[in-house]
Amino acid sequence: MLRPICSRVVLWSAAACVAIILSDAGRSATAQQGDPRPKKAAAKKAKKPRGRLPSYYRQVVDEKQRETIYKIQAEYAPKIAALKAELNALIKQRNDEVAGVLTPEQLKKVEELKAAKKKPRRKSPAKTPTTRPAAHKPAKAETE
Repeated sequence: MLRPICSRVVLWSAAACVAIILSDAGRSATAQQGDPRPKKAAAKKAKKPRGRLPSYYRQVVDEKQRETIYKIQAEYAPKIAALKAELNALIKQRNDEVAGVLTPEQLKKVEELKAAKKKPRRKSPAKTPTTRPAAHKPAKAETE
């Protein structure tokens, strides 16, 4: 079974979304209680949008273009995250259906194989390049 290349990104994105949601929920709860602390976000200057430029763009774009690119990326980020979450859900559903075809004994064997793969392999000692001894020339027999 092939794993998507971006699986780590999706997991980190999902974790970040959960953290943002939880922090927003905590903020709204404190705001309802009438928190006397001034909002730090309002006091700080608005942050410039940040992102990653596509390969080789850094050498050719100016600052205005860079900001425009960051804004475009920010617009698409939630849509892409939602699609990645949907893709992960479909992959999980597919894997569950595929696993449903197997017998309980086969499922147990698959789990054992997965567990065996997760165990770190013992690394073999580093092979040192074998060096050939210098060609030995037999000593000439001294004749008198």
